[in-house]
Amino acid sequence: MDIIEGKFALEGNQIFINGRKFVIRERKKDVERKPKYYLIALAPFTYISSLFPVGKDEQAYNFDFEKELWELMLKDGIAFIKKVEPFE
Repeated sequence: MDIIEGKFALEGNQIFINGRKFVIRERKKDVERKPKYYLIALAPFTYISSLFPVGKDEQAYNFDFEKELWELMLKDGIAFIKKVEPFE
C-alpha cells in the first residue's frame, strides 16, 4: 500500500488516493494518550496511524507510515498530504 504526496479529493471523512479509499475515523471512547482521530485504509481494511494535531490548526495532523513522518491538512474539500521526514 502506498501513500503518496499530493492533493486529493476529500469527501466528508474519506480521501481517495489512486483509487484507494482512506478514512479518517474518530475513536468511540476517549483513550488516554491516544489522539481523537486515526487513519485507516479500506479494501482491505488496514490501520494506518493515529492522527496527531499540529499547532492551532484544527485541520492539520501528523501521522507515521512505514517509518516516515507525514502531514495531512484538510481544507475546502481537499486533503493535502506531504512527507515531513524519515524516522531515525
